[in-house]
Amino acid sequence: MSYSWYNIDASFGNNKIRRKKTEEWQTLIFLNRMYDYSGINSFLQTQTGKVDPEDKDSKFIFTLYFDMTIFWFVFLMHENYELDLSEDKFAELLGYEKKILMGEKNFVGATVPNITRSIDWVFLHCDLISRRANDVPSDVLYSFSTTELQVSYPFQKEPYRLEWHPVNKSKINSIRIWVTD
Repeated sequence: MSYSWYNIDASFGNNKIRRKKTEEWQTLIFLNRMYDYSGINSFLQTQTGKVDPEDKDSKFIFTLYFDMTIFWFVFLMHENYELDLSEDKFAELLGYEKKILMGEKNFVGATVPNITRSIDWVFLHCDLISRRANDVPSDVLYSFSTTELQVSYPFQKEPYRLEWHPVNKSKINSIRIWVTD
């Protein structure tokens, strides 16, 4: 499969932010898709541009990066602009409170970001599996973390060790396998 489940989507209510320089707010709408840190930053910079488009050395109006020392997102923003994170759920992805960022140049998130929308593990289920682990019934055949997967790239996972447990049918005439997060 490929790591292609969306983290930003209109149905999740997290695909819109607004920005302004003067009187009028401009809404930026992200396309429904999977974004990583640099993808969100690229989208913002593409949509908003530089402070002075005529000057090739001009800085971008907004720059977003993930600070690995504190594990939070940092917004670098030109002082004459405002960024509205108060609507919808976009702020939650980046670890920010729902508010309008203005006045300062650098903003640091308030909480640990949730850019994956809590999809950190993938479980492969099978209806033939019936086992108990720690007195909890389970039909999970295999599970793995998404931390090593690259966005939009295909991946192949093959368990090194499989331990087979009794199946719940004496004669197999069908099998159902499904993936959940």
